[in-house]
Parts: sequence; C-alpha cells; structure tokens
Amino acid sequence: MKKILVTGSSGMVGSKFVEIFKDRYRLLTPGINKLDLTEKDAVSKYIINNKPDVIVHFAAYTDVSEAEKQRGDRFSLCWQVNVEGTRNLANVIDPEQTHFIHISTDMVFSGRKDDTGPYEEAHEPENDPEKLTWYGYTKKCAENAVKAVLGDKCSILRLIYPVRTGYKKKLDPQVLGRLKMYDEGKLYPLFHDQYISITDVDEACEAILRMIEGNVFGTFHASSRDISTPYELGSYIIEKARGKKNVVERSSFDEYVRSVGSKVRWPKYGGLKVRQTEKTLGMKFSTWKQIIDKITGQSTV
Repeated sequence: MKKILVTGSSGMVGSKFVEIFKDRYRLLTPGINKLDLTEKDAVSKYIINNKPDVIVHFAAYTDVSEAEKQRGDRFSLCWQVNVEGTRNLANVIDPEQTHFIHISTDMVFSGRKDDTGPYEEAHEPENDPEKLTWYGYTKKCAENAVKAVLGDKCSILRLIYPVRTGYKKKLDPQVLGRLKMYDEGKLYPLFHDQYISITDVDEACEAILRMIEGNVFGTFHASSRDISTPYELGSYIIEKARGKKNVVERSSFDEYVRSVGSKVRWPKYGGLKVRQTEKTLGMKFSTWKQIIDKITGQSTV
C-alpha cells in the first residue's frame, strides 16, 4: 500500500481524493498545525520522518480577489503558500523515491486576445504578471519552481473551475453556486462573451490515480472536452435542475471591464484542452453538458 502525502486534504478537490482513495492507499493528511508548508525546516522534518511514496500537492491560496490585494508582495500569504510552500516540498524530496504531483490552474494562462485558449498541455504559461491575476502568477511561479528542482521527474495537473457535489464548506461557483443563487433570487446577469471550461473533480481524481499507478510524469489537464460561456452554462444548469428556460440575463465581459474602469486580469478567452492528457493517461473526459447532467442529477441543492 503506497504512502501518499495529500496537502490541502480538506479542500474541495483534495477532500474528494481522500474520500475516493482512503482505502486504496495509506494517506497522510496533516493540517497546518502539523505541516506548515511555509516553514522550510518543518517541511523537511515531516518528509524525512514520513517518507511518502507520492505527494499530491493540492494546498494553495486560492482566493483570487484577496490575492489581488497582495499583488507584488512576496512576503504575503499568497506568495508564501503558493510559491515558497511548493518550493519547500520540492526541495526536500528525492524524485527517484517520491513522485511529486503538483495541482495547478488554468490561470497560468492569460486568456487574452493575443494568446487565446483553449490551451494545450504544452502551451507555455504567461510570464508577464501584468497579464495574469496575482493568484495565477503565483501558481505559474510554483510550476516553474517544481520544474527547476525536479526537472522532468514530476507531474503537473492543471484544473479549471472544479465542480462536485457533497462538499459542504463551499459550493463551486459555476454550477451549484449558480443554482443556489437562482433559488435565492440573487443570480446576476452572466457573461456571454467569456470562454471557459469546467473540471469534474471525480475525473481529476481519476487522472491523478493513473499518474500514480503508472508513475507517469509530465504536464496534464483535467477539464471538460469542450468550452462554453458562463451564460450558456448558467442557462443549461437552471433548465436541467429547475426546468426553467430563458431566465438568465446576459451581460458582457467587455462592458464590465469598461464600466469598472480598472485593469481586469481574469481570462476572457480561456479553457483547457485535454487531448494529450487523454492519450497519455488512457482516459476520456466528459463534455461540459455531461458534467452538469451528472452534478445536477446528484445534487440536493
């Protein structure tokens, strides 16, 4: 039974990984009181004492709005957790003994008109922090840190808008969160001109399983096989779950950017491609409609 260190094991994706594989592997799921990733000596001591066969690194500072307030501050919590915490883990392991799987994000790409998605696995992340959210830039730097230390003896899995049922701490913003807002009469108009995809958390966990069992290294994406818009997603969700058509109002990403009068770094032309991941891992991802059909069918929201 392999010993796997799961950082961020209480988060939306990490907790699902633990739920699915708790009987298959010996899982180490320390809280911050037992493993503070920003403390280099504590990380080193924990890894030396526990000697995990695999590290699945879900832990991250993911509040995009709060991260923007920390822009440029490398002593801030976002930078320290996402970059230095990741570097601390990578620095202490022997890649011949421990398979490091780093969970990343679509936000390492700008989604701008001059570099549009959906992005293939081999597409180079954006280097200019002014073209990314600060969260996205820190995750890009974390990817760089992992590769700088471990070379090609590591795995990176990028996710985009993860969705799942059964996570009580937080509803995902694109599916169940939208449905809850509609039920409460709080659903605002949704962008019809922003392009995204979504990740079925179960399928992301299946991809990680295949990396672990096959000892497969490289950069991978877990995402719907196709892209959509928030407006199209929201309309389909409410029709499937509540039987209501034509109740979602449209808004424009471009008009929003003009109205707020500030630089918005959220990707407009986003999404992830999964063709190479499917080929390498021998699996097939669902379309966004298939994911929503599954999620709304399982949900009690």
